[in-house]
Amino acid sequence: MRYSFLGADTRLSAQVLNEQSSATMIALHGMRDQGESFRLLAEAMPEVRLIIPDLRGHGRSDHPGVYSMTHFVADLLAVYRFFGLASVHLLGHSLGGHIVSRFSGMFPERVDRLIIADGFGPPRPKDPPDTAGLALGLREQVETLWSMGRGSRPMQNLTVARERYQHNNPNLSQARIAHLVQEGTRELPTGDVGWRWDPRVQQVWSTFSHADSESLLSCIRSETCVITGSEGLAYWLRMHPELAGQDLHYQRELQRRIALFSVPVLNVVLKGAGHMVHYDAPEAFCGAVQRFIGAGST
Repeated sequence: MRYSFLGADTRLSAQVLNEQSSATMIALHGMRDQGESFRLLAEAMPEVRLIIPDLRGHGRSDHPGVYSMTHFVADLLAVYRFFGLASVHLLGHSLGGHIVSRFSGMFPERVDRLIIADGFGPPRPKDPPDTAGLALGLREQVETLWSMGRGSRPMQNLTVARERYQHNNPNLSQARIAHLVQEGTRELPTGDVGWRWDPRVQQVWSTFSHADSESLLSCIRSETCVITGSEGLAYWLRMHPELAGQDLHYQRELQRRIALFSVPVLNVVLKGAGHMVHYDAPEAFCGAVQRFIGAGST
């Protein structure tokens, strides 16, 4: 069933699957994705009530044009309050991982078990940028914000959309791709098809400090599982070509971040998966989540 409610300052949309089950998990998707991408978890764990919101600027939630990390965290708190939740399992992928980890540090009493799916962002550079490098990085952020359009690049029809989805996510079945494309697109006034996400969401990356996020990891009190893919570095190379050949540094950065937690952390590495772990290795991803929260074990 789908619900509509007020988030921090905008209307949010969320689905609830396996609604009569007792245990509850909230799962937050990443940027340019949708809550529907986690339906596979509900299918794998029928004994778990799964709440899958569309983040602001995505899916069937509103696109308010305001996308700070504080707003995303406040939206998650709104999910808890709307559904009357005290403490539940919490999962987040990519952008969703940033949100759930910060939320868990701020509201540790509201999280039973925490799952972060490739949600730390790119590794820190080996050498911190000098003043000129810092200025260049900030300039790129400003120019990116300036150039953002109000709509994603249109496609001629759903066939083109499915081909793009298949190209980017080759391990998904044709049936799942067709379903995700149907849910994740909308018809434009021109008759073309567009994705249901707002490119301006990218402004979130300039609204918070990664150093603060890492500091908050020590405030998390719930047992935590970090799910990554063996091919995760390939995703970041497209945006950070300077990371080429730095596989060892990438792994060391992951372990450094895990060491910041003050609670036990299980790191599950899915063989052959990249950043989109739930798309690249769906069965292994669901199995890892299921085992960690103990679903189906009784």
